Amino acid sequence: MRPVPRVLLGLWLEVRVIPVLLWSFTAITLGTALAWRDAGGGDVGGYLVAVAIGVLLQGLVAHSVNEIADWRSGTDRDPAPRVISGGSKVIASGLLGPRALAWTGAAAAAAAAALGLVAAARWGWVLVLYGLGGLAGAVLYTLPPVRAAYRPFGGEAVAFACIWGCVTGAYVLQRGTLSGAAALVGIAYASSCVAMLMMHHYLDRGPDSRAFPPKTTTIVLLGRPGRRYAVAWAAIALAGAALLAARADAAFAVLAALLAVALLLHATVDPDDPAGVTRAELGVIVAGMAGGLGTAALLAPPLAWALVAAAVLVPLELALSGVAHRDLAAERARLARARAGPG
Repeated sequence: MRPVPRVLLGLWLEVRVIPVLLWSFTAITLGTALAWRDAGGGDVGGYLVAVAIGVLLQGLVAHSVNEIADWRSGTDRDPAPRVISGGSKVIASGLLGPRALAWTGAAAAAAAAALGLVAAARWGWVLVLYGLGGLAGAVLYTLPPVRAAYRPFGGEAVAFACIWGCVTGAYVLQRGTLSGAAALVGIAYASSCVAMLMMHHYLDRGPDSRAFPPKTTTIVLLGRPGRRYAVAWAAIALAGAALLAARADAAFAVLAALLAVALLLHATVDPDDPAGVTRAELGVIVAGMAGGLGTAALLAPPLAWALVAAAVLVPLELALSGVAHRDLAAERARLARARAGPG
């Protein structure tokens, strides 16, 4: 039986705060902010419920399922985790076992379903479709028979749909209907997240290609030219944000400006330079998060706290995860020396 502190550390690493902040949290906040701007106010309770569902589905359901599938295929067998890319490696590090992760994912799915039913009863049953879509995406991303993340263009299709659903679902929860601007916000922000996902896969090409079954991501299929594919997604995101700034609200100029920075990082990074990819990926993450949450704060000032929360949580996550990874590496080295014996 694993000690409680190790289990808690494993759960913290498994949630992976930075991807959750970038994807579901920022997407839901952005959709909510646009709805509040359009309506002149909104439902704080509905926003908090949406965020909770997003965190449960992405942080615990999707990440747990993905961790188990990648462990079984062999792509996550390397016990030396990276803070941003490469997965949490909680199984390889011995912090959590596959069974514990499976129970964690199942409990989170049940909690998300319960909250989803509450949201549907309070704000409209159409939200059930969004919830079912999010749950399906979380599970089918890596589980058979779909295994979307193991197929070229599959992982990004599921990621795009889920992020678009976070933006538009949050808007529908607040307004009861979907606007063209909200749909475009979803397209722009989801495209930026897909571009980041492609960069995320650069350093995983080797382990992914050696996995069984092979994890043939689009980046594995395309190799170095995959950077142009990521750039195309980043360009779509920037074009959408620029159109929103011109036609919907000048606040989207903040999103457009920071997505332009992200596009530059995508266009100049060397996919074969691990240190460069790590720096560029962190820059893309910060640009996307700051652009989305900064725009949300301008559209709906009461949501400015979300930007402050992210500004605190991102460096905290980097610091805590870095310390945890170093401690785990030191522990593995000590155990290896003990097994080797004297001499």
